Amino acid sequence: MADDELEEEEEEGGAPGWLTTWADMMSVLLTFFIVLQAFSTLSEKKFYEAMSSIQRAFHMPLPIKAPGSFTYETPRTAEEMEEQLDKDTEGISVEDFGDRIVLTVESGMLFGIGRAEMTSTGASIMDQVAKAIARAPGPIRVEGHTCDLPVGAGSEFRDNWELSTGRALSVLQELTRRGIRPERLAASGHGEFHPIAPNDTEENRRKNRRVEFVIEKGPEVADDFGGGG
Repeated sequence: MADDELEEEEEEGGAPGWLTTWADMMSVLLTFFIVLQAFSTLSEKKFYEAMSSIQRAFHMPLPIKAPGSFTYETPRTAEEMEEQLDKDTEGISVEDFGDRIVLTVESGMLFGIGRAEMTSTGASIMDQVAKAIARAPGPIRVEGHTCDLPVGAGSEFRDNWELSTGRALSVLQELTRRGIRPERLAASGHGEFHPIAPNDTEENRRKNRRVEFVIEKGPEVADDFGGGG
C-alpha cells in the first residue's frame, strides 16, 4: 500500500476538528470551576493573588464577592473616599499610593492633649471615617503617631509610644462599633519616630500628631486597577 493511501486512512480515522475545539473549551471550563471550588478554602491573600491572575488574563477588573464572610469589591479610589467626608472639615486627608490608600486624621480632632479617650467631636469624625472606608477591600491598619514633645507629667502613658498605641487601639474599637469587621483590623503605635513634617513649629507638630488608616489593596490588585504613585 502506498504511503499516500496510509496517510489518507489515518486522516479519515482521526477526530473531527470541531471535537478538538469542544474538548479544549471543556478543559477551560473544568479548570475554571475547579478554581471556583478552591476559593472556598483560600485565605484572603491567596484569593487576591488568584483574582489578580484572572484580571490579567481577561484584561479587565472582576468585582465579585468571595465565598464566606470576606467581601471583594473594586477598590475605592481616594476621590471616592473623600466624597464620604465633610468637605468643610480640615485636618483630614486621603492619598492613594498605588498599593494602598491612606486616610489621615489629625489627633487633635479625635483626642484631648495627652489622652487616648475619644472626644464627642472625635466620635462624629469617626462616623465619617467608617463610612469612607467601609467598602474598601483588604486589611485596614490603624497607625498612631505623635510629635516629638514628651507626654506631660502625671500622664497615664509613660511615653509617646504608649500614647500613640493607646490612641490607635481606641480608634480600632470605634471602627468595630461602626460595623468594620475586627478580623480586618490591626493597630500600631509609632510614637514620634515617623514624622511627616519637621518638628520645628507648632503647625508642623500638629500635622505629626495624627492617626493614619492604611487600607491595603491586596497583592498586585493595585497594578490591575491603577493608582497614583
